[in-house]
Amino acid sequence: MMMRLLGLLVGMWSLFGGSLGQAQPADTSRRPIALQADSLVGGVDAAGRRFRELIGHVFLQQEATRLWADRATQWPDQQRIRFVGRVRIVERGDSLEADTIYYDSRQKVGRAVGRVRLWDGSVTVEAPLGWYYTREKRAVFEAGVRLADSAAVLTSQRGVYWSDEKRAEFYGNVRLEGSNRYLEADTVVYFRETEVALARGRVFIEQQDTSEDGTITRALLFGRQAFNNEQTGYSRLTGRPLLVLLRPDSTGQIDTLLVRAGQLHFTRMDSLRRLIAVDSVRLWQRRLAARADSLVYDRIVQGGAVVREEVWLFGSPIAWLDATQVSGDTLWLRGSPEGGDTLQVFPNAFVVQRDTVLDRLQQLKGRRLVGYFEQDSLRQLVVGPNAEAIYYLRDRNDSLRGAVRVSGDTITFWFAGNRARRVRVAGGVQGVQYDRERIPEPFRLEGFRWVPELRPDPADLLQETWMRQRLRTLPEWQRPVPPVKPTANPTAYERPGNH
Repeated sequence: MMMRLLGLLVGMWSLFGGSLGQAQPADTSRRPIALQADSLVGGVDAAGRRFRELIGHVFLQQEATRLWADRATQWPDQQRIRFVGRVRIVERGDSLEADTIYYDSRQKVGRAVGRVRLWDGSVTVEAPLGWYYTREKRAVFEAGVRLADSAAVLTSQRGVYWSDEKRAEFYGNVRLEGSNRYLEADTVVYFRETEVALARGRVFIEQQDTSEDGTITRALLFGRQAFNNEQTGYSRLTGRPLLVLLRPDSTGQIDTLLVRAGQLHFTRMDSLRRLIAVDSVRLWQRRLAARADSLVYDRIVQGGAVVREEVWLFGSPIAWLDATQVSGDTLWLRGSPEGGDTLQVFPNAFVVQRDTVLDRLQQLKGRRLVGYFEQDSLRQLVVGPNAEAIYYLRDRNDSLRGAVRVSGDTITFWFAGNRARRVRVAGGVQGVQYDRERIPEPFRLEGFRWVPELRPDPADLLQETWMRQRLRTLPEWQRPVPPVKPTANPTAYERPGNH
């Protein structure tokens, strides 16, 4: 749109020269030209330059192209023309307006000054100053650019558009604001034909979704580079990006999910929203934190409502659920709006849970683990086959009474809060019970690993100053609040007598 209007402007300038007797190409001379003005004068100015001038209600028309201005001046020897005062060009519904427009036919460069406005019926571009380079088919807008359509408004300090490539670039404090989306970046590049957009610099994106029941989910994205293909529904963020997902829980409080990785990939389909995170993935939620090589998060939507969510962690993942640490080769977590979340770890599942009363570490391992949750709390763990466990016994005063090491085909733990209330072992049961004084040291299952210092924390995920500053602009009740960080001295649980 910008290039076509500026091209029309160049054509009208050349027509104005022809209307005053300048030689024109044969095809142009065959087309009728309408010219009107209150007066026409000519002569030599104070600098000794010949000029011709149309004054008052200037109007030029050729076929469907029309131009209006208060005044028009031509310097034939220098091949320059100037239109002044409420300049307007219209062609088939497209229009260009400015206070003043200059054209240098030698350099093939046009310049529009003052309240520059381009409009094609759906998109409007406004700027105080603009240039059009005919040979390059390139338009440049300076000193603040505003582009608006029915869906969004984009502002920046500078904008450039290449007609042949149908490519637009915006530089300096770029802002894009729509009804459900917002973007900030240092630079944005947009390809009109493919609907591909690239953002660079300190990229911040906010997306808002509203479900049928009125629940609002906000996704905040930070990164150094962003790619979006609107036609395919695919987006990518790089430069150690961060995802902050904010949505209300069943009590109305805002639940925060943080995901940090080397790259974040997003796919939008009719019924599926997918996030793929790769390279040193870290995840934090109020009652869940995890590390892995890669992550896949699927959100299944039907009829505008979320019916199921699934998280897959790959590459020796390790997760923390309150005081419970879970690890294995693959971790899968499935949830639904109705509750009753399920956790599966396979193969080589290993669970370590700290008994905060006894200050001991319960241990459980097997080929596969299935965990069941209610209201975000762990209620049951089932491990098997080849299940093994170490758990500690309490007396009536909640003091250490002894410990048990047991194995079987399956082992099931039932929990209340952070405490194992009941244990059941089934199939090929073998075990040893130790009195308090005879508990071995160290007392561990093979493959034991307890690393609370690796648990991701919001303070670690939000290290960059610009990210923290941007989050402070959110309403206070929506900000992710860092919890008390777990102790950084895990050896306190590994000293003799503490297992």
